[in-house]
Amino acid sequence: MRALRWLLCNPRRVVVALPRLLSDPRRIKMSLRQLLSHPPPVFTARTHALVAEPPIQYLLNEISDLKVTVRKLSAALMESQPDRLQTKDSFSYQWEEIKEGVALLGDAAWESQMIQQLCTHSDYPEDWFKGKKVLDAGCGNGRWSYVLSELGADVMAVDQSLNGINSVKTLLANHTTFNAQQADILSPLPFSSEFDLVWCYGVTHHTGYTELACKNVAAAVKPGGRLFLMIYGEPMKPHEFAEINTYVEHRRATGRMTFDEKRAYLSERYLEELVHGYFDAVSPEINDRHRWDEVEGWLVDLGFTRIRRTLDHLNLHLVADLPR
Repeated sequence: MRALRWLLCNPRRVVVALPRLLSDPRRIKMSLRQLLSHPPPVFTARTHALVAEPPIQYLLNEISDLKVTVRKLSAALMESQPDRLQTKDSFSYQWEEIKEGVALLGDAAWESQMIQQLCTHSDYPEDWFKGKKVLDAGCGNGRWSYVLSELGADVMAVDQSLNGINSVKTLLANHTTFNAQQADILSPLPFSSEFDLVWCYGVTHHTGYTELACKNVAAAVKPGGRLFLMIYGEPMKPHEFAEINTYVEHRRATGRMTFDEKRAYLSERYLEELVHGYFDAVSPEINDRHRWDEVEGWLVDLGFTRIRRTLDHLNLHLVADLPR
């Protein structure tokens, strides 16, 4: 296992060492022992921390802090900025034009585990939801509203996209305990602190002002209730950097394309069932990533306790409880 981890983390040294190893198989064990004497980066699953060489870790920390500062300085100026408007338009297009794909309703594999995923993310058992009042903040095409409604929750869904709202209303037309309305989570929501659970999956990091968006959705949680957030996290492991680099390359390649052209570009490179997910990651111009301690600090300031991650993942899947 240690050898495998070293190989994954040190590809350049593997290339250099490979001819020597193959020329004399008897030296393989000895050479591996020598190579392994230089410990690889250590990954900590609980925190997703990467203990790298100090200069690299220092630069990563500096970049992260600079990103936080820039976001705070620019957030108030972004209300009518082109990238914010483009991101809204991108999601409106996505909900209207790319309705099928992996991890969406209609994907049999996802549907078979959607209830378990919801329970894992929210840290509630399946039988908790019946009769509970739940806000789906940023419902998109309505997949999570559907799961919540199927479990018997009284669901209110909001989204800035009229296409998204129309989609979820059609999807849940026969559910008597479901309502939806158009709303932007960068503005105070038209609700009091009345929800047992506020569910916000993959939304706030696309607003350009993640902290304010989190504050607005958190205000709808009632005392004794719970907030669930999924927010893009900063990469720490090599494969996480590689994944995000792929998205960045596609964004640069498609930056001046129309939404139709972006969809065609992705369709040429990926299976059709993957296009929705890649479009979601590539097309919007705003895709902010945040540190755990940064988000945790916001929630502490808002009075939440028991703030914890519910999934070991690059992105931050977290719940926070509001005391009575």
